[in-house]
Amino acid sequence: MTLQLERLQREHRPLLRHFENEVPELVTYLQRWALAHQERDQLGRTWLAVDRVEGGPLLAGFFTLSAASVDRALVVAGELDRLPRFPIPAVLLARLAVDRRVQGQGVGTWLFDEALRRTLTLAADGPIGFRVLVTDAKDERAASFYEKRGMERLTTGHGPCRMILDLKPLLPR
Repeated sequence: MTLQLERLQREHRPLLRHFENEVPELVTYLQRWALAHQERDQLGRTWLAVDRVEGGPLLAGFFTLSAASVDRALVVAGELDRLPRFPIPAVLLARLAVDRRVQGQGVGTWLFDEALRRTLTLAADGPIGFRVLVTDAKDERAASFYEKRGMERLTTGHGPCRMILDLKPLLPR
């Protein structure tokens, strides 16, 4: 599989109809809201992992990035605990999903790495400052996936688990 990262465009609509995932909310978001949130509402940017195979392209997965902040009171350890006592500017990995037909082939890791790469580029050279990448893991499986990629849990219990990755150690000095 040779993946290309493409920013969601209207021309991708036929691909979106065939996306399958075990989490219906992720499918609904991609098919119904992602383009509107990007074009009309300016709430996020969605990126697609497209495999341009013979017989037509396959949508292997997607991620959405947005602006956010992290409640400073949730951060109680490490270098982030030394920051001033106001919300920590962040980039939100709002959604990340892999088509069920290609799960287990490294697409999720590839998508996370691409989201992190874009976030680090913005952190290093972009017009705004922010310190962390944040996400809300939907379940324990998702939390475990993000922990393997260096993210740390800020919350525990039932429901989504807020997780962060301090970007400062990953940036060039």
